[in-house]
Amino acid sequence: MFTGVINLFPGQELRQFSVYRDGEYKTASGRVINNDTKQLGEIKAILAAAKPNEIERWRQLQHMVTHKIIQQGTAPFKIKPGDFFVYGENRYFVQVSPYNVGGLNHWTIYYCDERGDT
Repeated sequence: MFTGVINLFPGQELRQFSVYRDGEYKTASGRVINNDTKQLGEIKAILAAAKPNEIERWRQLQHMVTHKIIQQGTAPFKIKPGDFFVYGENRYFVQVSPYNVGGLNHWTIYYCDERGDT
């Protein structure tokens, strides 16, 4: 997938992420309730720490960012802000915003906040 495009250092290998979305449903009276999460699919991407200037830029927009997930191409399903990525059994990343670099669908960067409470 990433062959010949970038040099990967040890620890930067492709990782398998499961992508989930919180379910919102309406009752018969119209009240919105959250009651279950739905798995959208899986992607392979690189997990990297966000740079200090990226952290500061997102902090000024009142969003916490600790990591970024870099994927070649785009996901075969729609990923929205608020969806979360699960790596392994105990690492959860809540996605703040997807960024399609140049709008060309060659790379997608997901700015995320690592959470331990979900």
